[in-house]
Amino acid sequence: MAAKTAFAGLISKSGLKKLAGERYFERGLDYFEGGAVVHLRLGEDGIFARVQGTEPCPYAVRFWLEKQELEWGCSCPLGIEGEFCKHLVAAGLAWLSGDLTRREPDIPEDLQTIQGFLEAIDKETLVELLTQRAVWDEYVLAELALAARASRHEDAEKRPRHQGRETTNKAENRIAKPRK
Repeated sequence: MAAKTAFAGLISKSGLKKLAGERYFERGLDYFEGGAVVHLRLGEDGIFARVQGTEPCPYAVRFWLEKQELEWGCSCPLGIEGEFCKHLVAAGLAWLSGDLTRREPDIPEDLQTIQGFLEAIDKETLVELLTQRAVWDEYVLAELALAARASRHEDAEKRPRHQGRETTNKAENRIAKPRK
């Protein structure tokens, strides 16, 4: 419940419109009203969604908090460039509607067995398994790409400026920072 409260003042219809602009807001509204948000859940680390776009594989969308500020990411081409896209709008509107009915179910026994296995293997084996899976599964690829971008941003925030991470990719910096 604390996670839901944390987002309450940061996501609003007018805020989504301001971040996305009129064009993408209207498209995102159409997506939301058309039922394109196929999965939405609130977790300890943020709001996670899958939004069906024009591609066969739904896009992975994520909102999270960094130093009490709203951060976001989407696996679509615009989202990768750091833009606040229509998929983010649709997911934000779904969250505002309170439609968290698609929460993750209780972890089935098989998943608990898998979790135990993954916790027991070494990092190199885990990286190899995930990399191989991402090659064949667009969902896994999208989730890992989004997590990697968020992680790079968090690492950059923690790293002192003088340690050599001069920013040459403007889009990378915008991935998680809302435009003011």
